Amino acid sequence: MVDILEFIDELKELQELYNTGELRNFDFAIKIQNYERQVAQFESAMEQENTLFWEGTPFYNPVKEV
Repeated sequence: MVDILEFIDELKELQELYNTGELRNFDFAIKIQNYERQVAQFESAMEQENTLFWEGTPFYNPVKEV
C-alpha cells in the first residue's frame, strides 16, 4: 500500500511539473530508472530465495520409489 501512495505522490509531482510547463523528459527518465531498479532488486531477491530453497531440497529420484 505504501508503494501505491508513493507512486501517486510521484504522479502528482509530474502533474505539477506539467501544469507549470517545467516537465522534461529527464523527469520521466529518473522515475522510470527508479522503478526499473526496484524491479531488478525484487527479481534478484526472488531468484536468490528460490536458489536457497532448492539447495536445501534433496534431488527427487522417482526410480528410488519403486
